[in-house]
Amino acid sequence: MSSTQKTLIKLFVVLLLSGSALFLPNMLNTPDETLINPIQARVVALFIFAALMWILEVIPIWTTSVLVITLTLLGMSNQSLNFLQVDRYDTAAIKEIISDAYGPNADQETVAKTEETVLADLKKQTSLTPAYVRTTINNTVLAPVVKGKVEKGSEKEQALLAASANLYTGSASEKIEKLELISVSKQKSIFATFADPIIILFLGGFFLADAATKYRLDVNLARVLLKPFGTNPKYVLLGLMSVTAVFSMFMSNTATAAMMLALLTPVLALFKPEDRGRAAFALCIPIGANVGGIGTPIGTPPNAIALKFMQDIGLDVSFGKWMAFGIPFVVIMLIVAWFVLLKMFPISQPSLDLSKELHGKFLKTPKAIIVYITFIVTILMWVIPKEYHGLDSNSVAIIPIAVFSVTGVITKKDLQAMSWDVLWLVAGGFALGVALSETNLAKDMINAIPFGTWDSTVLLIGASCICLFMATFMSHTATAALLVPILGGVASAMLAAGSMDGAGAVALLVTVAFASSLGMALPISTPPNAMAYATGHIEQKGMAISGTILCLLGLVITIIMMKLLGGVGFFG
Repeated sequence: MSSTQKTLIKLFVVLLLSGSALFLPNMLNTPDETLINPIQARVVALFIFAALMWILEVIPIWTTSVLVITLTLLGMSNQSLNFLQVDRYDTAAIKEIISDAYGPNADQETVAKTEETVLADLKKQTSLTPAYVRTTINNTVLAPVVKGKVEKGSEKEQALLAASANLYTGSASEKIEKLELISVSKQKSIFATFADPIIILFLGGFFLADAATKYRLDVNLARVLLKPFGTNPKYVLLGLMSVTAVFSMFMSNTATAAMMLALLTPVLALFKPEDRGRAAFALCIPIGANVGGIGTPIGTPPNAIALKFMQDIGLDVSFGKWMAFGIPFVVIMLIVAWFVLLKMFPISQPSLDLSKELHGKFLKTPKAIIVYITFIVTILMWVIPKEYHGLDSNSVAIIPIAVFSVTGVITKKDLQAMSWDVLWLVAGGFALGVALSETNLAKDMINAIPFGTWDSTVLLIGASCICLFMATFMSHTATAALLVPILGGVASAMLAAGSMDGAGAVALLVTVAFASSLGMALPISTPPNAMAYATGHIEQKGMAISGTILCLLGLVITIIMMKLLGGVGFFG
């Protein structure tokens, strides 16, 4: 079977399964109760479509994100295609409510004018609720009184006040509560996902990483940082893994792994064929890259996605606060990984000297100095609490973008070579979150499940295990993009129900972000794994065993750490 045929089969399966969700209103709704409306059914279909496309990789995953945003705009927004628009409220029911409020003896011209004004207002509104309908009718009814167009104490004023009161009692009020209303996404909200503050935070990280590579800051730092580890292979292994992790906190995991593997290639040639230590050295790079990215909000996209949804529900986790728990976790995981690698792949090589491979000096050109200063200032402003300088981490990220652009450190050619596909992939996840939220699908789903009675620890363990399993077989970013919007809604609902506090909500979203990055048991799990496997020094079995051990230990450490931090009030 050719690759084209396989692709077409995959596409057919995706369209069949996601398309079937469009019929959910016919299957689930009853004459007495509407469980899901047509727009929400489209969101479910879109979610299934995105999940399957990301898992099966019918097309590149970032292009699936573009499709998600496009389909949301065309079929689920307030500016969707005409033939895809649905009746979002029962016009006859609205008119009947207005008529009931005014009563049988009302002036028909006044009633007609109120109906026209109310229906025009409802058409503009994207999020419709019974409370909003009641407020809209009430404001329209009382407008002449508020604006002083009717005489105080007059019969007309009394009639309008009575009509207003009827909206909160009697048949009119009952009909308002029974209204079936459909909400859609705002066009502006969907487009805003391309320039969400978290996207800018990530873009600032890209500028820093590209500038560091361009002016050899990464290689020179690697030389300096590896020097203290000497020539003992065991400590060189720890050094390589640690340096990779440090770079991965501020650079793309893939770019970091590529750079470090390139530096390591001639070193691996020094090992004898029977020396199992080669596998340890080849594996330490992807492990360092995967784990290191957890340390900062810009280290890996799942972190940024989790941070965005924490901000959306009012949980204040700054760049520095993330690093305060992220870096200790990275340190613990690196030590654990070091012991696991030494145990599984004993090193026979007596000594290793990397000084020959890592040579050179820090550049002293004006642009290189600009890079050094900007790098230090940006990192310090990210780490120092907002209270001392007034800027949040998203605003700080604009500094390197502006400085490097104006000074020519990053040129037009450099800009074109940046990983825009990662940003678009993240934006697609944000768009899914917008669709789930603004169509009220997340709210309705959450209201249908008694999260208020759930144990937050059980939810934390279950969600993280599901996330880890998914991240082992598909893109870490896509995994977070699928799960975080849903769990963000769950956390919000449990906060409202009182079954979870702010610390628990932070722990849930952070643990899912960490679990997304810990999926590294297979060559297909992450690009760094694939690159390390391609060196030929690692067997898939060895990667699977060591990766699974580290995945599970990492998950246990994460859950324990989050519980301890929440218990001591770290998250406020």
